Amino acid sequence: MNPPLDLRWNAWSAAPLLLACAAIATPYLSTHGALLLGFALHRSFGLICHQRPERSFWFFGAPVAVCARCLGIYAGATLGTLMRTSRAIAMRIVIAAAAINVLDVVTELLRLHGNWMFVRFGLGLALGAASGVLISSAVPSLRDSESVRRPPSAEALG
Repeated sequence: MNPPLDLRWNAWSAAPLLLACAAIATPYLSTHGALLLGFALHRSFGLICHQRPERSFWFFGAPVAVCARCLGIYAGATLGTLMRTSRAIAMRIVIAAAAINVLDVVTELLRLHGNWMFVRFGLGLALGAASGVLISSAVPSLRDSESVRRPPSAEALG
């Protein structure tokens, strides 16, 4: 029987980690001599994020290339892809995290609260982690695929 939560390193963690690092590095690149690369990264992230400066963390005198929620999603996805659970549990966690994020957006649109950047980052972290768990739980791990391909031993047959 598998434990409810299993921690395993996998290559899926590299993509969101690289995205988070690139988003955080963009202000440094833009202000320390690599203006063209920083501009290119910033524009690329603009395809998936609104990039409003008042909703972004600032480093080196410039905003990170994504808003706080998107940065949280990338960081959370990095952590979430390290975990595995059943797909049913993972799906429930994703639905709950998405609902809480939608609730935050709606309550801010209704002016029930203001620009809570660290809350937005935390909610993004939860949504990213939940999504990462769902991805890693849906993809068979290397260990799982090796055990499927391995022929049964003589003891198991006898």
